[in-house]
Amino acid sequence: MVGVPGKYRGCETCRSRRVKCGNERPICKRCADSNRDCTYERETVFIVASIEDGGRCSSHPPRKTAKKKTASKSKSRSPAEEKLALIAEEPFTSAWNDLVSVSNFGKRYTLQIAALHTRLHSVVRSPGDSDSDDGRNKTAPLSFTPYDIPDVQPSPSDDDFQIKSRCMVHLPSLDRTKKEDSPPRPQIDGVFLFLYEQNNSTSSGTIPPWRDLNAVRQQGPESFRSFPKHHYFVRVFRPNAIGVALLNHKQSFLSEPPWVTAPFEIHPKSTFDHLLDIIVLVPAILQRADRIIPQEQTLVRRLMAQDLLDNCIRLESQFDSWLVTMTTAASQCPTPTDVFWIEITDNQMIPFADTFAFRDGLTALSMIYYWASQLLFCPTVERLYWTFFQPVVDGPFPQAVPILPPTLEDINMIRYGRKAARELASNVCRSLDFALARMVQPDLLVVPLWVVWQFYLNVGLDTGTGTQGEDELFGDGRLELMWCEAFRGKLTAKGRGMQEVVEGRGWREVGVF
Repeated sequence: MVGVPGKYRGCETCRSRRVKCGNERPICKRCADSNRDCTYERETVFIVASIEDGGRCSSHPPRKTAKKKTASKSKSRSPAEEKLALIAEEPFTSAWNDLVSVSNFGKRYTLQIAALHTRLHSVVRSPGDSDSDDGRNKTAPLSFTPYDIPDVQPSPSDDDFQIKSRCMVHLPSLDRTKKEDSPPRPQIDGVFLFLYEQNNSTSSGTIPPWRDLNAVRQQGPESFRSFPKHHYFVRVFRPNAIGVALLNHKQSFLSEPPWVTAPFEIHPKSTFDHLLDIIVLVPAILQRADRIIPQEQTLVRRLMAQDLLDNCIRLESQFDSWLVTMTTAASQCPTPTDVFWIEITDNQMIPFADTFAFRDGLTALSMIYYWASQLLFCPTVERLYWTFFQPVVDGPFPQAVPILPPTLEDINMIRYGRKAARELASNVCRSLDFALARMVQPDLLVVPLWVVWQFYLNVGLDTGTGTQGEDELFGDGRLELMWCEAFRGKLTAKGRGMQEVVEGRGWREVGVF
């Protein structure tokens, strides 16, 4: 055993902070100025060599005496086997396309993109079969703790939204290539997987405050224009961040114009991306409404409600325009269809006797997020509308009924009432099964599921406040809550099924976000 006290001249406090020490005794000047404990005693570190190391320790590592067979093997390996440098190939498509064409040192691959929420600290990579010194270049299987859907319950804290992600790729055969003159084949060469965790609770409390800032925001929108960072931003960070902002009624920096345009300068937007451009504006309206409605009934409050109500109507027109675009796009397809239609199945559970079917999974996801955002947005419009007509304490007496400006006098309040809200919630539930069966990113359905679950929970609490006919017609929401719990089980089963597929393959890590 060899004692290694170290050769640093100075106190242990300055050494651990990696600053120059004046070496004054008994307390150095730097520690005295910063009111820190000055310590000159340092624990002796013992380094123990083992028999396997041939009697050598880390201070005297073994000589590099690689066998000739190993050396010849490393020389024969191609650059593609040593390192992955995946580059997306033209023509660039939307990140929501589940297939992406990439090249690696001249070899072309078609990868399927998937994403799964998991606890990153529990992801274990087994020793790989590669002898590369860089662990990220090793192909190794993964193991997880059992999958559970992420907790999206609104947080009372004001902490910024955080996501940590590891980007993995599975390529069964790195030697398989596609010839330039060969026609395209509907073949998948591998999987490009994002493993991510939002608001990681395993981080140490001793991390400096500047390390806790949102890493995506620090990098800027221009950093997410190309693959794979663009696909991480579009498919993982952006929808999760906007969903959490909706539930917390907290404005997101993603609503700023640079974040809406700059990341999409290379890869085009999909219909779902255009919808998120509108939904990202809703949390700010919900946040303002939460501040205005509880205030004392004054003229100032009425004017604030009128101004916010005007903003709501303008935003509603953007939603309507997006819906018209969806309908037009569906009618102009090679096989014209509706955006959605009713599909009767044998295994559908009550209270939803039939389900919705869509052209594809992305259309289903888009409509689910449209209805879920409307389910949060429309009741807020209704509350602001009646807030405007409430009598004020500082107005003239007797008070006349206030008159809405011309831009607001044609509001159709039936669109924002209880019956319309129930229809929106029903549409979400009738669409979830179709989307779950066709998605490779099931965690995106957690936010809409939480929205409808909370809605039906409030329906049970509000039973008896409406007319007798409404309560008898719609019920108290108990059956709907049972359906939501059953769908949570389906969602968990889908995530664990994806885990089993991932655990049975070898993976390389190509990035950390």
